[in-house]
Amino acid sequence: MNVRLIASPIFALLLSPFAYGQQVPTGADEGGGHVRVEANAATAFKQELMRQIAVQEEAVKKAEAAHATDVELAKRYAVLGVSYGNLAQWPRSEAAAEHAVSLARHFLEPSEELADYLTQLGSLHLAMGKMRECEKEELEGLKLREKLGDRLRIARSWNDLGELYLAQKKFEKARDVAQKAVAEVVGNKQADVFDRSVARSVLSIAMCSLKDCIAAIPLLKEAVGETKESLRPDDFPIGLVDFLLGYAYWKSGNISEAGPHMQDGTAAMNRQLGWGHPAYLDALKQYAQFLRETRQVEAADVIQRRIRQAEAVVDVHSIQSAQGQFGMNGSR
Repeated sequence: MNVRLIASPIFALLLSPFAYGQQVPTGADEGGGHVRVEANAATAFKQELMRQIAVQEEAVKKAEAAHATDVELAKRYAVLGVSYGNLAQWPRSEAAAEHAVSLARHFLEPSEELADYLTQLGSLHLAMGKMRECEKEELEGLKLREKLGDRLRIARSWNDLGELYLAQKKFEKARDVAQKAVAEVVGNKQADVFDRSVARSVLSIAMCSLKDCIAAIPLLKEAVGETKESLRPDDFPIGLVDFLLGYAYWKSGNISEAGPHMQDGTAAMNRQLGWGHPAYLDALKQYAQFLRETRQVEAADVIQRRIRQAEAVVDVHSIQSAQGQFGMNGSR
């Protein structure tokens, strides 16, 4: 099982040392019409996520009433936990993920499922800013995966640890573990495009954090090329890697290359997370900063209006919970 949040931990982590943004609209937008259209779409997307949660909650109830096995219940709780997380309902996501781990501990043999649920919980705790809990769960998951011997899953744990080290500002440790993850997923035939793009992203972030964005550019160009070739236009993490490439160009002094990649990347993020996810809000705020620094003041003002509109969609408590650790002032 490979349960992943729509906005994976890497997406949240990028928001501290780096930046995301939002597509700069062309043409007249001063009346706010484009913003209203986005708000309506965002509300519809959030409602769809809530509908999916209701279906999953009902499935859990039926499974419990039917005395389903711990294996089946753990899987259902893990999926429910991811859905809560995709809607930034952190406490509910945490409770569901913790229950999945508790059920998996009842399995007769150490299992890949337990390792998956531990790393899922660790990723969630990272998004919530619970670093100590995250590290404990990720290390336990890594130890279990090393015992079971699946090299790809071990590499995924290295990648998760890299994200944790980024959040802790341990950039050299993040770079070292991310290099191991990249080496494995690039050569492992079972790895998918998500594995490779996220591993390259973690390594690139570590490099940029160590003031070596130029070295990150080739990695990100590979990630952008592969994701666009293999995934649909609105799939995560196309927007992520495209934006990061723009960011690396920006911080390397290549503003002309930075702009198009940041614009395309943030447009894809808007379609993926534009309903008002806290990570998306931080992305908009950082992109507004980029626009102001490059003297695109009117475009930055448009983004500011979108931020206010998005904040009306997302639950305020969820925003505060996520930004408490990963807001722009937290600088990973």
